Amino acid sequence: MIKKLSLTLLMLFITSSVFAITDEERSALLRATAEIMIIETIVEEAEQGVNVEDRKKIQYETIKQDLEKIRQGLLDVINEVRREPRMLPPISGEYL
Repeated sequence: MIKKLSLTLLMLFITSSVFAITDEERSALLRATAEIMIIETIVEEAEQGVNVEDRKKIQYETIKQDLEKIRQGLLDVINEVRREPRMLPPISGEYL
């Protein structure tokens, strides 16, 4: 996981060019992206510890999909991926 995080951050720094966002903003967004990657790891750990006898099942796959959408959105901003205006699928927010 550390290698994946390091590689991602290195790629972002290497490919950076002139952006509309400030260096301070980009730095904060990179930190947020790194934190989301850590949260994804924690969610995977929690999923491994599931009690199959629980009455209420947490929808781990939905949590992971929502985190990926958020992380990809941040990376798009950091890398200034320009897209035409479009409707984005909302994150679920419902995990039980």
